[in-house]
Amino acid sequence: MPAATVITSISLPIRLRKRLDQEARRQRRPRSFVVAQALEVYLAQQGREAFAEGRERTLREALALSPAERVGLAESLWRELGRGRGRLKPWTAGFDTFDEYERWRREGGTRAG
Repeated sequence: MPAATVITSISLPIRLRKRLDQEARRQRRPRSFVVAQALEVYLAQQGREAFAEGRERTLREALALSPAERVGLAESLWRELGRGRGRLKPWTAGFDTFDEYERWRREGGTRAG
């Protein structure tokens, strides 16, 4: 069953409307299909950018913490993760090189032994 649709009016500069019409003819699709596709791509990109900005902000905030504050934050996050899951045994993964970390991550990122 097709998804429900709603009619939305937008104003476009003449130049953009001509390009839209050309693309719709090229695809042999209605203008609304081309616009909907373009909006899906645009909104997905905006979501990725917002996530990246949030990740960078979190990293900057974390780097501003002292080592002791970072450990405290990690411990509180660990407690939060374990809440309601029964007792979890803490573990630490250590790596001598970034390549070792990447290999561990590609292989599933689980603790050894």
